[in-house]
Amino acid sequence: MSVLSEGFTLPAQLRFDGFVRDDQYLTVHVSTQSEEADCPRCGHCSRRIHSVYRRKLADLPWCGMPVRLLLKARKFFCDEPSCERRIFAERLELAGVRARCTNRQRDALEWIAFALGGEAGARLALGLGLLVSPDTLLNRIRGAFCTGAEQVRVVGVDDFGFRKGNNPGTILVDLERHKIVDLMEGHSKEAMAQWLGQCPELEVVSRDRSPVCREGINAGAPEARQVTDRWHLLHNLSQMLEEFLLGKRPALRAAASEPETDKAQEEVRDPRDRPDSWQARKEEAARQRHERVVEQWQDIRRLHLAGADVPHISEKLGISVRTVYRYKDQTEPPVRKTHSTRASVIDPYVPHLLRRWQEGCRSGRQLLKEIREQGYTGSERTFIRFTSELRRAEASGKTPSSAPRAKKGSVGGLSPTAKNVADLFMRREERLSKEQKEYLERLCVSDEALADT
Repeated sequence: MSVLSEGFTLPAQLRFDGFVRDDQYLTVHVSTQSEEADCPRCGHCSRRIHSVYRRKLADLPWCGMPVRLLLKARKFFCDEPSCERRIFAERLELAGVRARCTNRQRDALEWIAFALGGEAGARLALGLGLLVSPDTLLNRIRGAFCTGAEQVRVVGVDDFGFRKGNNPGTILVDLERHKIVDLMEGHSKEAMAQWLGQCPELEVVSRDRSPVCREGINAGAPEARQVTDRWHLLHNLSQMLEEFLLGKRPALRAAASEPETDKAQEEVRDPRDRPDSWQARKEEAARQRHERVVEQWQDIRRLHLAGADVPHISEKLGISVRTVYRYKDQTEPPVRKTHSTRASVIDPYVPHLLRRWQEGCRSGRQLLKEIREQGYTGSERTFIRFTSELRRAEASGKTPSSAPRAKKGSVGGLSPTAKNVADLFMRREERLSKEQKEYLERLCVSDEALADT
């Protein structure tokens, strides 16, 4: 790179001839200085010049002023007898064929477009000295997802939906360039085989475990090596682990109900209930849902023991095949799930508020001022919501009490269900809390099969 001035450079392939500055642009005159050029069709090196022409290329701004390169380029004769092209234009590292801007300006606009989008990106670009419209930035985003299919060596194949739950499609991604190669309507092995058959240099195809992808790849690219991507590998492992833990529910509950110290019992299990009426409604709704699940389990078990197969049970009861597989081998009814209440920012100040409330203080302004002095940083709305609960409880004749507590048998705020415990097994060790680590240790000690997991 030859430096023209501080903060402005040109590739070594170009020669600086001068510049002109007006009110709108800084026009830099440059020309190519190589004595030969390679034919883009046959690769033959030529020194015979046909003609000279000029190209205008928009470049990165200089000191906030838009820069325009006025390039003096040449055309050459191709003297190779077997080549179909007789005349060609020399290729430049600075810009692509028929491009109206340099590659570095295109990259800068692409970064701005992905970061801010069209309208906001155009406003930022104008402030930096890049003259571009919002539509052009959106076209940069669309163009970034286009790459030649003939250049793909490692591709990832998966299904997706153009609309959630409707219009299935197939997405193909170049895993080396991290760009979308193509989007196809539908998810069929025929369309996939036809597309892959157009890429003879394809070496690796990443897919999920669906038979559609497997058969399509075998038909379209039989010599390509098929691999499973990391997401599907971990997702399938999590599903299999959850299915395995469904048969270990007694062990999951037993490990979660370890005896605690008296002090922890006092901190976690307060005998008083929150005065929320919505909690009673939530509890009743959960009980009714559990009754429906138990009834569904009974129907599945009855049909399964009578000799019905899984598709018949699914069709007769109007449920998914996955639900049938989940409950058909369970000898005990499903355990009702327990849901822990999320901790609130006001919980550390509840004892003080209850004490002051019982002393007769009903001024919300005064109570908020006191807990602010103690370090409360939550919103005034959260405080008003809590005091409203106290006022409603007092109006109904109940004893105001709202000490936070965790649900019995919870593990770090999570119920010991098969899905939650599978998530703990899949989680990295450094992301587990101390309570969760102790729970997994107790669980592995209680069951040898889980210890091997």
